Amino acid sequence: MGDAGVNVEKNILEEYNIKNIDILKVGHHGSKTSSNQCFIDKINPKYSIISVGRNNRYNHPNEEVIKRLENSKVYRTDKDGTVEIKINNKIVFQKYIP
Repeated sequence: MGDAGVNVEKNILEEYNIKNIDILKVGHHGSKTSSNQCFIDKINPKYSIISVGRNNRYNHPNEEVIKRLENSKVYRTDKDGTVEIKINNKIVFQKYIP
């Protein structure tokens, strides 16, 4: 999702029939300007990855975003380190804590 905000998420939902996805790379480091409730409810990710630095000055990820992802297994690079995903008939996550 990169730095996609709620307008891009809205466009995605309007253009594509996306639902029940396996993995979401959470937009904008988990900022409150992305991953709105409607988007999350529609795509319903099994797993979510938030790329974010420790003790960052923006306080990312936003607590509201974390709450929106409560039905998803969340991996955060500030807590879990590097996250490697291997897909071969199943999804396997490997964490490399710094």
